[in-house]
Amino acid sequence: MTAVEHDWRRTHAVIVAVERYRGSDALDLDGPVHDALGMRTWLTGRGVPPENIQLLASPMERNRAALEAAHPGYRPAERADVREVFREGLREIDGDWLWIYWAGHGVQAPGGRWSLLYPETSNTDLLGLDADSLVDLMRTEHLPWDGMDRVTVIVDACRQALPTGTHELVDTPDLLTRSAQTRPERPVYWMRACRAGAVAKERQGAGRFTSVLLRQLHAAGTGGTALDLGRVWDGVRGEFDRLRADEDIDQYPTVFVGDWSGNENKYSWPPPLDEEQRQTRWRLVLGTASLLEARPGRAAGVAARLCEEFTTAPPAAVPPTADDLVDWALAHPHGLVTLLAALAEQAPDEPIRPALHEACQVLQGQWLTSGEYRTLVALLGRLDARGRYGVAEAARELFAAADVPSPEPVALADSLEALLPTPDRLPQLLRVVEHFAALDGGVVAGELRGWSLACARRLGLESALRDRRAEAEEHAARLRVAAADRRIQIRLHPPSGPGQRRAYEVWSRRGEEADALAKVDSPASLEEIQGRIDALLAAHARVSETLVEFFVPFTDLELGVHRWPLDAARPQERALGTDFPVVLRCAELRQPQRRHLWERRWKQVATATTGDLQWLLAGVTGFKQVRAAIERRETAPGAVVAAPRAVREAVFTACLFDGLPVLVWDSDAEPALTDDELKELLGLTEQPAPQLEFLPRHLRKLRLESDGDESHPGRHLALLWDDPHRPLPGQLDLSAP
Repeated sequence: MTAVEHDWRRTHAVIVAVERYRGSDALDLDGPVHDALGMRTWLTGRGVPPENIQLLASPMERNRAALEAAHPGYRPAERADVREVFREGLREIDGDWLWIYWAGHGVQAPGGRWSLLYPETSNTDLLGLDADSLVDLMRTEHLPWDGMDRVTVIVDACRQALPTGTHELVDTPDLLTRSAQTRPERPVYWMRACRAGAVAKERQGAGRFTSVLLRQLHAAGTGGTALDLGRVWDGVRGEFDRLRADEDIDQYPTVFVGDWSGNENKYSWPPPLDEEQRQTRWRLVLGTASLLEARPGRAAGVAARLCEEFTTAPPAAVPPTADDLVDWALAHPHGLVTLLAALAEQAPDEPIRPALHEACQVLQGQWLTSGEYRTLVALLGRLDARGRYGVAEAARELFAAADVPSPEPVALADSLEALLPTPDRLPQLLRVVEHFAALDGGVVAGELRGWSLACARRLGLESALRDRRAEAEEHAARLRVAAADRRIQIRLHPPSGPGQRRAYEVWSRRGEEADALAKVDSPASLEEIQGRIDALLAAHARVSETLVEFFVPFTDLELGVHRWPLDAARPQERALGTDFPVVLRCAELRQPQRRHLWERRWKQVATATTGDLQWLLAGVTGFKQVRAAIERRETAPGAVVAAPRAVREAVFTACLFDGLPVLVWDSDAEPALTDDELKELLGLTEQPAPQLEFLPRHLRKLRLESDGDESHPGRHLALLWDDPHRPLPGQLDLSAP
């Protein structure tokens, strides 16, 4: 039981709310002060004297006035103040019950520790307090030996792994004490907003966990009535069960109860067990007991190993019983598999019976150990959004029915682990990892391969994994051949009506295979089209690699699509042509009986240099003049158009009619660029001149160099790059745009 009859005048509290950080404004968190004041109001409503409450805060300016009105004597939540209050100030308290509440940013530090960030945190130095040490401190001489009959700790903070490049910036979190725990029997009730590796959600400027907890605390009654924290926790868990069902949130609050009712250690994360699960648990306890009894000292060795994996203290009994170990493991996500792995490590010559593995599946439905899961979440967190999308795509490609999200590391890891783990066969998750890693080839992909190999070794399936790895590498090699011809094809119809709106279609293409991505028949504005294409490229294209082709009428060759924005109005806004090689295409005016000219000229692209392009000077302006100049070089792969804007339409008409597949021109400069400027931009001053087949990528780099510099001569270079062998899907009618 956790119901407590209590004189609330002998309760003390330390409340910490961290909103304002020293890094960029993006680090600031609006809500912890509101939550802290809500906790303070509940405590005083129970009868706790205001002078018994210490409040430390680093408020945002908009919340400072409310904080000062409610608690004028609050202290800063800086590292020095936090350490002074907890390490020294608690010694002076005369009371029976201590409440500790912390709200702010939390992250997963290297080694899996939970770091509650101090206000001193900057973008390059994430400094925080070790959350577990809050509980450790409660059982040391930092609290009066003969006082504080019980302690409640509440932490509303995230515990997620940060992305690559940021995770390494998390400092080793502060330990509040290194003193011996001389009062291990002091009751502690520790409530946490989320499980390891997960996010604590906010809603309407308040922590979702704190809001739910305060509702349940208020519902438990007012001062003078016994407070049953067990019943409060059941209410919290029930409310979150409903929230997950109704709002599709993925947040699991957790609790640790130590010595609250006699010698009791309880950890709670999953829902209570039903009758079938209780019977399965008992079979697991008996199986564990038989393994422990087979070798003296094994229980202590297993407990020591679990201490490395779990973040909460072991059962009080030394050595722990099989019952203790199973309950300790059952309260941790991935705990049961971790227990079986620890049992196997202690006696590798005694294989774990399949029945025990089946019991783990019934009770938790997981097969990764705690350490394996944390490492997987951290590695997925180090991938960018495109990388996580690639992992999800690998799962869908291998297992067509897989429902795998891509954005958030914990959700992605959970859905991948849930893929059917067939007994005695390589888990499907490991096949997905190998498939993705072979395709990606990056640093994190290499670490994922090392992770999957370690998992396979634990399962005794290393040989099977190496077979799947070889298959994945062969598959990736085949795809790389096709990837050289990866492209996004976009057809823009001619503008019509007010606002020059257009219909459009988008395809993704690899070699001969094409997939329709969008078909919009209702004309849209250019801004709407740009936003939609931005989203499609984010999902289906590789930056710097995928060729983006715009099929347009010849009257739209000056449209400047390479300058269309990506991530418009965001801090990272940039131009389409700086992320991707962007080219224009136009089949209009290419008559079927003259197709052989087009194909013959295109054939030269593979071996030509930019020096083989024909130079159409400013003085060559009329249709007949341009045709005469072009036909003097019947095999030239393309041309540089140095004509001014006023006459370029006539030049384009002649070039398309005579089959030129490659055209380069300055789409914006008036007066036109000089010959010398164009030659330098196209690399003609180099020896040898650049290969023509790399011209789309060369122009992308020029645009990247000139991004933000309006005066750069390469900023507005446009490119017609019209491969006659890669028309739009369904064979583009050569008489159509």
